[in-house]
Amino acid sequence: MNKCRIVVNVLGSVMVFCGLPASSAHAAGAYPERPIRIVVGFTAGTTTDFTARLLGRNLAERLGQNVVVDNRPGANSGVANRVVGDSTADGHTLLLGSLGLAISHMLYRDLPFDRREFAPVSLVVLAPNVICVYPGVPAKSIRELINLAKAQPGQIRYGSSGLGSSAFLTLELFKSMAKIDMQEIPYKATSQAVADVMGGQIQVYPPNLVSAIPMLKTGRLRPLAVTSAKRAAALPDIPSVSETIPGYDASTGVYGILAPAKTPGPVVVRLHREIADIARGADFREQIESRGGIVVGGTPKEYDAFLDIEKEKWGKLFAQLGIKPQ
Repeated sequence: MNKCRIVVNVLGSVMVFCGLPASSAHAAGAYPERPIRIVVGFTAGTTTDFTARLLGRNLAERLGQNVVVDNRPGANSGVANRVVGDSTADGHTLLLGSLGLAISHMLYRDLPFDRREFAPVSLVVLAPNVICVYPGVPAKSIRELINLAKAQPGQIRYGSSGLGSSAFLTLELFKSMAKIDMQEIPYKATSQAVADVMGGQIQVYPPNLVSAIPMLKTGRLRPLAVTSAKRAAALPDIPSVSETIPGYDASTGVYGILAPAKTPGPVVVRLHREIADIARGADFREQIESRGGIVVGGTPKEYDAFLDIEKEKWGKLFAQLGIKPQ
């Protein structure tokens, strides 16, 4: 069985090395010719990081080379995007892209990257949130929350990590489509928002499913609905928001593999084929779904089209809210 080795370098980046013996790697063919690096724009321990490590381990087994997961957090994944955009376009440096590829230009005037610097390979995983309320809130469904908000306009408070954050996007889209008014309470740390909703200082918060499941077991949060278009395998008894508001879909955790734009076509095709096979595997799907994710897969063109759809959806919301790049 292959093993992974975790290394923290002098700059603080966490790297995970997964691979096959050298003899197996030598037989892999012209590509890859050396270890592959997957750059991640978030810290170790996040859903993004977990997805990259799991994907990297599987890619290493298939491609016969070590796979390095390089964490480069900062600027809403902008640091990681810039690292990959500046790398050699040969398929040996890849990006685990996030929703930032579709919306960052709406938030930042001086964006350090352009989405067209990257060649989509495959959308891999969507990670929805789950809209939760403090147990003292007299709402046990999304419909009841909507009715409560309409009866008390602007009085229900929800927590977020600020403009463009997952919670902000999730609940501002919910407010818009439900035609209700709730007050945003921005936090510097997600942990404080979670503590405050469990303590009743705010009434609503939409944690991602990975972090939500342990809290839901304690009964300190009441789940109302998941934010994906369909129910999540990890919480099959919890409805989706779309069952009450048709068309609602806010899977703000969007994880896909991209390469630098000029990466040779055959390399992109090879990577896509391997990732598609991995995504179809029962073990990969089970591990992703157990953490609240939804395995997607799809062609490079489908991934590119998905980012266009997300760009349009959030662009309409930002225009409605009067949000301009800062």
